[in-house]
Amino acid sequence: MVAAWRPWLQLVRLPAVFSAWSNILAGHLIATGGSPLWGLLGLQLGITTGLYWGGMVLNDCFDLAEDRSERPGRPLPSGQVPVAAAWVLGLGLILTAIALGFLAGGETLWLTLATAAAVLLYDGVLKGGPAGPIAMGLCRYGNWLMALSAAPLTAAAFAIAAPALIYTAGVTSLSRAETGGKLRGPLVWTWLGLAGTLAALIALWATGTLPQSVGPLAGIALLGAIAWHLGRLWPTPTTAIAPAQVQGGVRTLLLGMVPLDAALLLGAGLWVQALFLPLLLIPARRLGRWLYLT
Repeated sequence: MVAAWRPWLQLVRLPAVFSAWSNILAGHLIATGGSPLWGLLGLQLGITTGLYWGGMVLNDCFDLAEDRSERPGRPLPSGQVPVAAAWVLGLGLILTAIALGFLAGGETLWLTLATAAAVLLYDGVLKGGPAGPIAMGLCRYGNWLMALSAAPLTAAAFAIAAPALIYTAGVTSLSRAETGGKLRGPLVWTWLGLAGTLAALIALWATGTLPQSVGPLAGIALLGAIAWHLGRLWPTPTTAIAPAQVQGGVRTLLLGMVPLDAALLLGAGLWVQALFLPLLLIPARRLGRWLYLT
């Protein structure tokens, strides 16, 4: 029974959704000062699940021709999931998210619509071009802003969501090299993304937006560790980097979103919530042994 569902769970990248939940939990808690609006939080978690899963499914639908040559074992090119059913599932999940956005109303609705548009634009138009990493970053940015819309959005909210945008653009730069090709350029862009993320964390502290200094300090430790880990991917004349190693680097970056969100919670002074948020890594890592994240 479980084996029959595996291709579908793989199609939605089930382990990776915990990084989207992390965005919602962190943003919502910052917006509400640690006192959740449980009904709205439930809707926001449902919205991000629909957008994330729908975006992943449609990503594979749009990439079908490429996957047939480069990733033939994936659910669609291998025939484990019918292509028509995947289109219905992907679009259905996006529409479900939008319906939940209407239930939430207010700024959450408008940000749901904007993020859904960003997801579709990335999957169908911008992914392969130079604007692809920024477009993917805007999807995460919209996700964070949707969470922060638990309170009326201010200029500070738009700044707090910026680290997620910059970090995600860096992740996306490296993910483009998953199946081979030139690696140095994507790695440099990813390192720049990590540096930009750290600069954004420091700016949030320096301007008093997130006043606790432990936030950027945690960011230094996290982003430094990730940068060091990615250093092992730097190709040399005598060392070949296998696609599986690059995929491992992307997986590390993707799961790194959770402790990055925890660093933002620390910056807001929400210590207890920041300590519990990384528990999302437990199911993400366990499921990641069975299902790929990227």
